[in-house]
This record gives sequence, C-alpha cells and structure tokens, in this order.
Amino acid sequence: MKSSEEIFQQKTDIKEIILKVFRYKHYFVVTVIVALALAYVANRFATRRYYNQTYLLIKEEQKASFMGGEEIMKGFGLFQGIKNVENELTIIKSYPVVFQAIQELNFEVDYITEENLSPFDFLSFKSYAELYKHSPVQVILDQTHVQPVDLRFYVDVINDSTFRLSAFGENIPLYNYINNNLTGKLDTLRLNGVFKFGKKITTPEYSFSIHLKENYNPYQFIEKRLFFRFNNILYLTYTYQAGVGVGTTSATSSVVGVSLSGPNPEKVTDFLNALTRVYLEKNLEKKNTIAYNTVKFIDTRISDIADSLMYAENKLQNFRTSRQVMNLSFQGQKLYEKMNALENERAIIIVKQKYYEYIKGYFDQNKDVTDMLAPSSMEVQDPVLNNLIGNLLELNNERMNYTQQNNPKNLFLRDLDIQISNIKNTIIENISYNTNTIKIGLDDINSRMNKLNSQISGLPRTERELIGMERQFKLNDAIYTFLLQKRAEAQIARASNTSDYEIIEEAKRFRAVIVAPKVMLNYIIALFFGLFLPFVFIITRDFLNNKITDIRDIEQITSLPTIGQVLHNKFKSNAIIQDYPKSPIADSFRGIRTNLKFFAKGADKMVILITSSQSGEGKSFCSINLASVYALLGKKTVLLGFDLRRPALYKDLQLSNEKGITSYLINSAELKDIIQPTQINNLDLIAAGPVPPNPVELIASDRTSVFIDELKKLYDYIIIDSSPIGAVTDSFLLFNYADINIFTIRHNISLKEAVKSNLKNIVMKQISNVSVLINDVKIKKNTYGYAYQNKYYTNDDKGGKLRSIFRKKR
Repeated sequence: MKSSEEIFQQKTDIKEIILKVFRYKHYFVVTVIVALALAYVANRFATRRYYNQTYLLIKEEQKASFMGGEEIMKGFGLFQGIKNVENELTIIKSYPVVFQAIQELNFEVDYITEENLSPFDFLSFKSYAELYKHSPVQVILDQTHVQPVDLRFYVDVINDSTFRLSAFGENIPLYNYINNNLTGKLDTLRLNGVFKFGKKITTPEYSFSIHLKENYNPYQFIEKRLFFRFNNILYLTYTYQAGVGVGTTSATSSVVGVSLSGPNPEKVTDFLNALTRVYLEKNLEKKNTIAYNTVKFIDTRISDIADSLMYAENKLQNFRTSRQVMNLSFQGQKLYEKMNALENERAIIIVKQKYYEYIKGYFDQNKDVTDMLAPSSMEVQDPVLNNLIGNLLELNNERMNYTQQNNPKNLFLRDLDIQISNIKNTIIENISYNTNTIKIGLDDINSRMNKLNSQISGLPRTERELIGMERQFKLNDAIYTFLLQKRAEAQIARASNTSDYEIIEEAKRFRAVIVAPKVMLNYIIALFFGLFLPFVFIITRDFLNNKITDIRDIEQITSLPTIGQVLHNKFKSNAIIQDYPKSPIADSFRGIRTNLKFFAKGADKMVILITSSQSGEGKSFCSINLASVYALLGKKTVLLGFDLRRPALYKDLQLSNEKGITSYLINSAELKDIIQPTQINNLDLIAAGPVPPNPVELIASDRTSVFIDELKKLYDYIIIDSSPIGAVTDSFLLFNYADINIFTIRHNISLKEAVKSNLKNIVMKQISNVSVLINDVKIKKNTYGYAYQNKYYTNDDKGGKLRSIFRKKR
C-alpha cells in the first residue's frame, strides 16, 4: 500500500482533468447561456452613461502687468505668489463652486421618460431616459413655496390645452429653494387630476405651473410615459461633487482635466462648462475683492483729509488776498522748501502709521484675512512684514480650501490654525516694533521742524504767517495727492484684472462617449464566468469528494490488484445472471470469473470470500451473481450467507432462512438439512439462519472448519458472503478458509478513508490472495477506462434495434 506522502506527491494529470471537465460539458453550455443572457439583460436595461471632459491651465507663477506698469502691480502684491496646483484641484470640485454651477444651470427640475421593455404585464423591466432640454413640457416652479422633492409627477397630455397630472408617494421631503434646506416631510402625497397648461397649480405642499412646448410630438409617448421631479439642490450638489473628477494630465503638468459622467450627454457637457466658468469667475472675483478693499481703504482716508485740504486752501487764498502777499522772500523761500520737504516726509510716515493701525484693528475684527491689504500697497517697504503677511495669506487660503470641502474635522485644520495664530502674533510684534520706529522718526522730524520754526519766527510776521499757511496746505495736498494716486492705481488694477487660469478646451457635446454599459466587456466577462464557474465547481467538487469515483483513486490507496469491475445495475432484480444473462452486467461477472481463474492459477476448485468496508456496497449482489456465473459454467457451486448478523441472501433468491449456517454450527441441523437448491442449475444456497447472540464465537469455533471441509467435498466452488470488515471482525475469522478474498468497493459510494483504513488493516494482518472488485460503475460519469465497454454494448444494442425496425418494416 502506498504511503500518504506518496499519495500527495502524485503529479497532476492534465489529461485526466481535461477529460473530467469534458464529461460535464453540459454544465458549461448551461452556465455560458445563462451568463450571456444576464449580460444581454444588463446591456439592454442598464441606463447609458456618457463621459465628457474639459481642460484648464493652472498658471503656477503670475507676474502680470497692465499698461506696461509691472512695478505698479508689484506694489499692490495682487498677482504675486506661486499657485498650489493641488489646492486648485480641490477648489475646482469644492462645494461652493459646484453649488453655484448647479444654480446657474437651473437643475431644479428633471424631465424623464419611462418605458416598459417587458412584453408581459406581470414583468416590470423599465428603461429611463432623461430629456433635459428636449422635454415637450416645461415646469415653472414657485421658489417662494416649498416643493416635494424626489417625487414623480406623471404628465399625460390630453390635448394642446389640458393634461392629466398624477403622483403618489410616502415620506416625501419638502424643500425650500430660497433657503436651500429641507423644511419638513409629508407622510403621504396623492395627486390625480386634469389641469390646464400655463395655469398655476398650488396647494400647501407644492406650487408650480406646466407649459407645453412647440416640440411636443404625441407619437413619441405612445409606449412611453413622461414624468418630472424636483431635486434637492443640496443633495444634488453632493452627488455632482462626488462624480466630478479632476487631475493633472501628467505629473509635471499644470494642465488640469475636469471630467464627469452622467445619463444625459448635453447635461454633462453644460455642467462641465458651467463649473469651469464659475471657477474662473470666483478667482477673478477674489482678485477684484482685494483691489476693491484697497480703494475702500483709501477712500476713507481721502474723506478725512479732503475737508482739511479745502480749509487750508481757502485760508491761504484769503490771506494772500487780504494781505496782498503773493511770493516769499529768498530767505523765506529757502526755509519754506526745507519745511515742505519735512512735511512730505512726515506725510508718508503718517500714512504708514495709519496702515499699522489698520492691521491691528483688522486682526481684532476679522478671523478671515482673505481681503487684508498687503503692506506694499501703502508704500510700507518692510521685507519682514511683507513675507509674514504673504505667508499668512497662503495659510489662510489653504485653510479655506479645506473648509470649503465641509470637513471641519480635517486633521490639518488644527495645525493650520496654530500656524496662523503664531504668524498673527509675530505680525503684531513686528507692527509694535515698527510703530515705535515710526514714533522715533516723527519725533526727529518734529524736532527739525521746530528748529525751522524758530528760524521762521525771525522773519516778518506777514511772511511768517504765509509760510505756516502754505506749509499746512502743502501737507494736506501731499497726502491727498498720494492717496488719489494709489486709488487710481487700484482702480486700474481692478479694471484690468483677468483670471489666473485659462480654459484650454471646453467640453463639447460630440466628444461625449458612452462609458456604461460596456457591451462587449460585459459579454466577455459573462463568457469568462460562464466557463470559469463550472470549472471551479467541478474541480472543487472533485477535490472535496471523499468517495471512490475512479480506478485511479484505488491505485493511489492500495497496490492490491483489481479483479474486475461490475457495471451499474439498472434492473430491479439482484439475480442478474438468472434474469438477464445477456446483459452487460452479466458479462462483467463473466469477465471477473475469467480473471479469477488466472488469479488462482487455473485451480478447478476454490473458496472465494467476498467482503466490503461497510454495508450497502453490493457484496451480497456480487456474491449471488458471481456464484451464478460459476453454476452456469457447469460447476457445482454453493453460496454461503455468512453475514450472520444481517442475513439477506435468501430474500434475493426467494428461499427460506429458517435453517442455515447457525443451525449447523450449534449442532441443531445436519448439512443436508440446510442446503437449499436455487432456480439456477448447479447452484445451492446455505442461508445464514436465525440470528445468533454470539456470531463471533460461532464463526471462531471448530465447527466452522468442519463445515467448510464438508462443503469442499461436495462443491467445486464455495462463495462466502461475509460481514463488512469495517463494521465487525467476523470476516477476519473467515479469511483463513478462503483461497481468494475479494474486497468490494462501490463506485461513488465507498469512502476513501474507510477503504484505505480497511485495506491497510488487511495488509497488516498479512492476509493473502486479496483482490479488489469495483461495483456499480456508472460509465457515463466514469473515466475513459470504462467507456469502451459501454460503447460496445451501446452500438450493439443500437444495431439490434435498427435490425428489429427493418424486420418490422419488411
């Protein structure tokens, strides 16, 4: 017997696997047909989805200029900085951008056709198609009134002026399009009535009117129904936001592709173009906001200085008129020029001081620093402060990108807030330092101006008063002129602003391609699974099968010879040799008889014992028919029912079990009293007899040896039908009396482990002349090794049938 290691080391027989799979080819045919049918249904009833794409250019570094004034734009710091492409990808599909694009396109109402594709009324296979701009009706909703969302309103046109409107739903949400939020829910809404086109339909739950378009074609809706539904804009925004795909065309490129797929190609195309347009408008609006805030800041300062300038101007004019003084003396002119220079310098310092005060107040009043003025816009040339505020604006923009995604629990937000807070504290410290520096500068200028004032005091009174008035006027005029110049620059910057980004290629309707369903791919997948699933099933079932299904299973378990194979019994009788002597099964027993002759080396008399692992494996069936073939050969044969625990042979041969082997072994009957002749010539039966309480002791007694010796004198062949060795040990006591021991295995019934264990036990007990008999072989499910016999008999039977048909026709 082969060891378990040798069994597991057997090489896989590819040919065996192919033949085994081929025997179940009908499985493959059925599964392939079913899989292809499912693929057809999926392709037929699935909603088509179209894919389209548009391209944007994200300019990473901007040094824009207008009217040749590049330095002016640098002064405002409006277009400086490197754009983070990754941040822009997030902004493109952020909730505010998608929401505004949907609102611009008026996606509040969907128009859809419904078509039942099933030819049977009891089946419901429906197909839906969105009409979008090609709807024959138009719904005008009252946005000041709540509307039921996601409810189907079916419209059946009666004529050019009237229509039937029907709807039914439960747990219907009510949506407010003014505030864009849900206001409640309806338990049930039912509607069925006839209305006129253009007339407003109003109830507490809804308010809208329906208008018939000129493109209405009644033949279009013979087998289709039209319905519309109101959309929840918030949910619709989330849906589109999840569906939008953004990404650069390559790792080193700043060209961004924006894509979307949906059931209507025109709607997909319009949304992509609206999304990119809104994105560019928001970018331009952000830049214009900075310029607008600059103008607003300057206007507040101009309003403060305008009145002082006008008062100083009027006072100077009145003084010159009343005193008739037009020019200063040479000495006075010199002093005035020095004083004027100091006043200009003092004006610039005062503007810087005002800007620092603006920054302090801005931090106190605003958490968001998006629209804060850059220092360079007010001639504050402080590199440290410029860098700090630039970093602050970048961090704030990054924080806005995360908050626009409506994810307040983002792990990066806390870190960004800490960085922003630290930079603000640093800026405040820098401003405090600069404020002290400015104060020192003002004190110095004031000191120098005091010295000039002392010199001016030596001039004549009229000239001295004139210098004071002109000095006040020049100071206000210098500040006013400086602010006017900055306002003009900011207004020019706002007027000449363009977006930092550019649409390279808009989405076009003709470029929308179908991405679902993928017809050919679905068929390929169906074909693959149609072939793969039965293959896996067959291989797995064969791998997990613990029964003897093939002669190779026996060869792997034991090295004992196989004496023959008995075909499957399709008849109701177990006495095949008697009832169907010309059947293939009868011939299989004749073949076993021939093999036994060679196995016994031509002996004319033999004692043959037949056993098995467990009951139900056909040992009694084989015993009856093997004894029958020897009797038909003219040999005196006796069949012994030595299964004393469960006697059954007498039933198949329709004989008695009143007396038998047990009767002889307990000396209650003579040998001649227990022998029963059968309907087959030369075949006698000795039944088991009454079931004894101690069958093992009876078999082990000396009376058994005397019994076998007496039978050898009377018969040529003794066939012993013994008990299963896997259940009891009776057969091991009888092995010593047999010339040949046959171990019966039933095809597709006997368990591999049981057969292996029992055969191993037989080998260990050194029982000789043991061979294996395979019973109940089903040729259609077996390997090619058994097919020849089935083919022979099948062809023969077919030929016989054909000959009988021709005889009848003659």
